[in-house]
Amino acid sequence: MRTRSSGSRRAAAVGPVLAVAFGTGMSGATAASASAAGDEAVVSCLRGYVCLQPLLGAQPVMVREGDRATYSPALRVTAVVNATNTPYCVGGTLSYPLGPGQTQSYDHGVNQLSPASGSFCPL
Repeated sequence: MRTRSSGSRRAAAVGPVLAVAFGTGMSGATAASASAAGDEAVVSCLRGYVCLQPLLGAQPVMVREGDRATYSPALRVTAVVNATNTPYCVGGTLSYPLGPGQTQSYDHGVNQLSPASGSFCPL
């Protein structure tokens, strides 16, 4: 009888420990989801567009896939998101290629945005 009682005590002690462990695991998963959702929420961009997030939190400027855009004076942005299947060239204070599904997040001026010709961007 003593062994059986001892086993019950162990089961009773393990139950709350597992509940805490699972609770912590769920909180971690929830935190990761919230973090991922927070990252996506930085720039909302519809599929088929390149979106430029202007400085000061205005609505994103959306450029349809395959289109070109020029800005004079330069459009100051904090992020550029390519939600298309086309590689793009971004030109301005920084010039760089932006592949499909990629995001660049830093404060810079953009003068032009165009689909890449072939697999490279002219400097």
